[in-house]
Amino acid sequence: MADIAKETGSSRASLYSYFENKEEIFRSLSGMLHEQSLAKAESSLKEAASGHPIASCIEEAILGRFTSFHKIVSQSAHGAEIYDENNRLCGELVVSSSARFREMLTKALSAATRAGEIDLRSAGLTAPSAAELIHLSATGLKQHAPDVETLEKRVRSFVRVFFAGLAR
Repeated sequence: MADIAKETGSSRASLYSYFENKEEIFRSLSGMLHEQSLAKAESSLKEAASGHPIASCIEEAILGRFTSFHKIVSQSAHGAEIYDENNRLCGELVVSSSARFREMLTKALSAATRAGEIDLRSAGLTAPSAAELIHLSATGLKQHAPDVETLEKRVRSFVRVFFAGLAR
């Protein structure tokens, strides 16, 4: 709490007037980061409705969804602790945010299929199953990525390969 007070330019007593404990602060910050990342992803996916290629929109949505938190974790001396605490204290936030992201992906993939931009059926996929594959793959790509640049490179390569198999 002393570190947080110092960084925010306030006192510990002031922090306790807004938050019960450091876990509540952590959950609040985590919730805010999840909402921001989902907003970035949604903005990127809306570009597909404006005629932008679905692959580039999905790529940007994945990066919008994962890079902010990954940057915090990878640049912090406490990265592993932050990641562990996020899982421990914010599990339901992560689950809810992940479900919302998959729903966004599903809608964008469905629209791209209807528009004839991609062919999910030829790959034996539905929009929900493709969204799940994309989400799970992206989640795996961030594991052990030492920095955001590595994550970005992995995501760009994955999306290129994934959508090459869906091209009409």
